[in-house]
Amino acid sequence: ISKWQWHAFTMFQEPTKKDCTMLCIGTSGDWTKAIYDKIKAPCLRSVYVIGPFLSEFSDKAVSTTNALAIASGIGITPTLSLMLTYAGKKRINIIWMCRDPGLVEYFLHKVDINMVTKNSFALIFYTGKRDLVLPSNLPINFFIFRSRPKLEETISGIVAAI
Repeated sequence: ISKWQWHAFTMFQEPTKKDCTMLCIGTSGDWTKAIYDKIKAPCLRSVYVIGPFLSEFSDKAVSTTNALAIASGIGITPTLSLMLTYAGKKRINIIWMCRDPGLVEYFLHKVDINMVTKNSFALIFYTGKRDLVLPSNLPINFFIFRSRPKLEETISGIVAAI
């Protein structure tokens, strides 16, 4: 595609396969669409990885017993990594806004939602056009809304509940 372009992406442990790491890429521009077109089929390709680079977000979440992560779209991947790492050890509540039904369905069907949200809330604000294909076993502390969030009210509600 180009030896001279680079983009930051998030890698996380594949929840259903031991010793397998996943890379989520949102196809939002020419470069990421070109990557998608090249790797539509499962394959093994060389990848150059520099990092990891910790963000202030991950450092703060590690040092607290309660965290609130807010993500949108493909930004769920660093949050997902954090949730999987600390599931059952820390309370990490999530607010995720997404309009991509495939991304939401992937998350709901591939990740052990019960394990990840054992001590926390997960709120998905889905703004896509088509109905989601939902798993039948969503936990009671997992909510999906068909609207944009009112963040001030939503965050205040989570803080009051914990």
